[in-house]
Amino acid sequence: MVTMGKTFGHYLIALLAGMCLISTATAQVPQALTGKQIKIIVPQTAGGASDAIARIMGQEVSKRWGIAVVVENRPGAGGNIGSDTVAKSTPDGTTWLMSYSGTHAINPALYQNMPFDTVKDLVPLGALATLPFVLVVSPSLPVNNIAEYVAYAKANPRKINIASSGNGSVAHLLDTMFDSAAGIQTTHVPYKGIAPALTDVMSGQIQGTFASAPSVMGQIKSGAVKALAASATKRSEALPALPTFGEAGYPQLGLDSWFAFFAPTATPVALRQQIHSEINKILTDQAVVTQLASKGASAMPMDLAEFQKVVDQDIQEWGKAVRDSGAKID
Repeated sequence: MVTMGKTFGHYLIALLAGMCLISTATAQVPQALTGKQIKIIVPQTAGGASDAIARIMGQEVSKRWGIAVVVENRPGAGGNIGSDTVAKSTPDGTTWLMSYSGTHAINPALYQNMPFDTVKDLVPLGALATLPFVLVVSPSLPVNNIAEYVAYAKANPRKINIASSGNGSVAHLLDTMFDSAAGIQTTHVPYKGIAPALTDVMSGQIQGTFASAPSVMGQIKSGAVKALAASATKRSEALPALPTFGEAGYPQLGLDSWFAFFAPTATPVALRQQIHSEINKILTDQAVVTQLASKGASAMPMDLAEFQKVVDQDIQEWGKAVRDSGAKID
């Protein structure tokens, strides 16, 4: 009887603790969002870095707040279609944009006729993660590191075809920047998304591409492609043996790509702060940190004002890279 009593007591304590956790989670929901559904718009196709990070975060928000969170992919126009949807949505905190430095900082300079104003119409809800873009090449290309790649490119000008997910994309600009820094000439081949580009790299029809770590992690680990270097300020925990471009002698490509949630500018400040606070709590959860790391991403909890400075600076720096590349889209 004593044993049964202890067992029942432990069960009761556990049950009460669970109820408290549920109550606490529910209590954390901003009043304006109680009983509502959150929609996270990903302006890229499924399977990429933005999609993966959005789903990890969406699942956590739903679990903690006890409300439905739906991730919706709306690709097109380099991310402008999905971004425009959020920029013009009702500013009540129920529609979030999953954006990243590529679309957010590059598009204003790349597109001549933007349907919205990136700076005026969207504000951050919270920085989420940073991750590298990786230069990967076909197994058939006879190079195994950046030095060999540069030597081969110099001996074979314009014979290395580098795919990208489109004109003016991060992959396109990184290729342009690397060609300039290394004094080489490659041929840019734009694709409609990274998936078909990677397929052709693996088959050898295309010699290489710059891809976000989550998009190409599986192919790197399986040996389907060879990774030469990462565009980042430090090595990725998921790819610790892969050097950065800085380590390979090209600090110009020491760029960290960030991913973040945004909302319409008219969203009430108090509501934005409540959402931001929960995002930062999620990003300090070790289980979430581990999930992000498995995708090649590092959690990036930041103060909103500090992150806004990062956004503003990147719009300037990537804008210059676009103008220097000469890329334009009407």
